[in-house]
Amino acid sequence: MNQPEILIVGINSFLGKAIYELTKLRYTVTGIYNQHKENIPKGIASHQVETISDLKGKLFKHIYLVSSYVPTPGMPEEDEKLVKVNLLLPKLITELFPSSRIVFCSSVSVYQHGINNKLLTIHDAPSPKSKYALSKLWGESTIASHDSYAILRISSMYGVGMKTETFMPRIILHALSEGEIVLNGEGDRLQNYIHVNDVAKIAVEAAKHADNMTVLAVSDRSYGNREIAELILELIPGRIQYFGSDDSDSCVYDNAYTQELLGEINYKSIKEGLKELIEWTTKKS
Repeated sequence: MNQPEILIVGINSFLGKAIYELTKLRYTVTGIYNQHKENIPKGIASHQVETISDLKGKLFKHIYLVSSYVPTPGMPEEDEKLVKVNLLLPKLITELFPSSRIVFCSSVSVYQHGINNKLLTIHDAPSPKSKYALSKLWGESTIASHDSYAILRISSMYGVGMKTETFMPRIILHALSEGEIVLNGEGDRLQNYIHVNDVAKIAVEAAKHADNMTVLAVSDRSYGNREIAELILELIPGRIQYFGSDDSDSCVYDNAYTQELLGEINYKSIKEGLKELIEWTTKKS
């Protein structure tokens, strides 16, 4: 018997590959990529995103829309990419595949993090503060008009293959090269880090669910920057240096609704995830 087919849009991303690992034995996987075809797992039928319309009429049971334009920290947002990737691509996919269940990877950035340490739930009203956050919320609106969908609002996702200019790999690289980690303020700011494999598990469970939903893809607790630095320095000899102040908001979430819908999530421990990330970063450096 032929396996049902699924489509992973963003197959060459670290989340796309994590979803592939959880689905490859049960489904025939087709991948969509933009650049870096060399990052696609071997043996997958793949198509460049500009040719996605060639797949019109194919019946994919599930479509995982992972691709997103996320501005590089400290760099200006590129409006053209925000529109093309975060707005127009979701619209095109809903039009091309009206019978598929779409799992859309959104972001907790759609919330206004203006109240420090406020416990955010899926029932809090979005209030985006950046063009990127607004583009993700707009993409959500497009997906929510589809017949069958799941929207995942993902917090700070980490793991092997992540962008190296983000917080975790950046301070790991500095610890490896300089023997120290520099934190803004006292390192008290809280962030919710979720391992890429845990996001993949949530995505796969949401795809199998019959109901339309919007859920948080967040871990079971938030960590202060100092806690993360201390865990890293248990594996890399060094010290913490504090500099200036940190006025960024602390982010804490309640994921009870996600587990109510999809079942209990056995999260990878932050220590284990950081160990993997350090080993990968060390090999790259």
